[in-house]
Amino acid sequence: MWIRRSLRVLFTALLLTVSVVSQALTLSDVQQRLTAHTLLRGLFTQSKTIQMFNQPLVSQGTFLIEHEQGLLWQQREPFPVSLALVKDKLSQQFAGQAVEVIAAKDNPMVFYFTHLFLSLFKGDLDGLTTQFDLQLNEQKTGWFLLLTPKSAPLNKVFSTISIAGSEFIDTLVLTELNGDISEIKFSQQESTPEKLTEDEQRAFQF
Repeated sequence: MWIRRSLRVLFTALLLTVSVVSQALTLSDVQQRLTAHTLLRGLFTQSKTIQMFNQPLVSQGTFLIEHEQGLLWQQREPFPVSLALVKDKLSQQFAGQAVEVIAAKDNPMVFYFTHLFLSLFKGDLDGLTTQFDLQLNEQKTGWFLLLTPKSAPLNKVFSTISIAGSEFIDTLVLTELNGDISEIKFSQQESTPEKLTEDEQRAFQF
């Protein structure tokens, strides 16, 4: 009797193990979550820790990602900065100053990095595997993904990049080789309304 009971317990344990393994989170699962919404709006708080300063530099604002159009990054504090990124152009404006437009052909390195981060925001993990070693860990509240650069120019600037989240990216941390760390926390993220407003459409037209 005890042998039969032991076998039943062992069999149940094996079934549970198979169930856990089959439900293990994969990179494809994370990518599906991040690409489920083609438009995302929210708030950000960025904290930049620089080795030569005692206190981190903190900025706050709003962001919008539209997969076909690009990225709008509106810093509100400590001073206004507006940035719009599309496929081959970047527009930026500081408070009280004229809009500056940079073309990809004029500064390819800037666009290399900006489009890299846009790929992160959009959940384009397939495109990142050629440039990073990816290590995914499942957590109680979501997932944590560590990216280690494979080659230049990324491994000449960053030691690691990490992103964490659940349905959306909640935190992005950039750790540089010189010891500087940038942490961006995202909050109040919404995928509706699904269409751009007229003001948002105009922001992408430059």
